[in-house]
Amino acid sequence: MDISKIRADLAIYAEGPGGLDGASDVHIGTVDQVEGGKYIKMKKLDSPDRQHHWFPVTWVRAVDESAVFLNKQIDEVAKELMNEAPAEV
Repeated sequence: MDISKIRADLAIYAEGPGGLDGASDVHIGTVDQVEGGKYIKMKKLDSPDRQHHWFPVTWVRAVDESAVFLNKQIDEVAKELMNEAPAEV
């Protein structure tokens, strides 16, 4: 996966509750930036708590010209998003 395609303002989608078997992806936020080549920082304006959140680039299954698509379902993402900047950045 080429992380250079991930840029600010791309929409971020998690898998819907049915996985990839025909379920629609669920919009979870917008890319703010890629940090350290390992994490994606999400814009806080999209967040329900108005805070930045991070997730590892290993969660990304695809990127196109308008969005980043994750390999995690929406409930997994909600549980596993980081609320603080990762120490490794």
